[in-house]
Amino acid sequence: MTGMLEGKTALITGAASGIGEATARLFAKEGARLFLADWNAAAGQALADELRSAGHDAFFKAVDVSNEADVEALLKTVKETFGRLDCAFNNAGINSTGGPIDQIDLDDWSRVIAVNLTGVFLCMKHELRLMKEQGRGAIVNTSSGGGLIPVPNLSPYCASKHGVLGLTKTAAREYADKGIRVNAVLPGSTDTPMIREGMGDNEEVKEMILKSIPAGRMAHASEIAEAVVWLCSDRASYVSGDSLLVDMASVAR
Repeated sequence: MTGMLEGKTALITGAASGIGEATARLFAKEGARLFLADWNAAAGQALADELRSAGHDAFFKAVDVSNEADVEALLKTVKETFGRLDCAFNNAGINSTGGPIDQIDLDDWSRVIAVNLTGVFLCMKHELRLMKEQGRGAIVNTSSGGGLIPVPNLSPYCASKHGVLGLTKTAAREYADKGIRVNAVLPGSTDTPMIREGMGDNEEVKEMILKSIPAGRMAHASEIAEAVVWLCSDRASYVSGDSLLVDMASVAR
């Protein structure tokens, strides 16, 4: 049996760890040829090398998604490498330091918006240009449950993820007649290095997070990856402009 993404070329940002890494592994298993991007050059290159040693087509480029020159160069390299781009998973993201709005530092706000929101915009801008030439393509952007509901003390993160949904829906409408689908995946609390770093050794924070999840456990990154694969595959051929929650009913209120 062939995989769900057999023969397709895919770009994943934020690919070096967490949801991005899990998705890269699943994309490869499902037959995709991969171009991985991340700011962490050592981890990203190590993942690409590992996938290649297992027989998959995988390449890596260090990229700052908030820098348009970096993003433009990335898409140029993808085209030179594969000749096309069938799927893009815009997943690069960071968290904010936390605190009430009147205590948020402007530099922290600007940094989170630059990566989480402007980064998605820049990636889509250049991915869509390439996909328009082909007359087809599928894009999935990483938002969050925090893109639908308020997240006290995380206003930069919450605002950025709300913004990703607006970009996603607008792009879906603008490019539907070009054969391009654009969707968002909204992970619930997922066991990744970013959330572990945010929790640190604070058992109260961990307990608070677990209490907010009806299932009583965080998602595995691989569970989010399954949703991304489906949205990128031809099995989701009539799905666009959707915001797919993968959170075990955490925000079903």
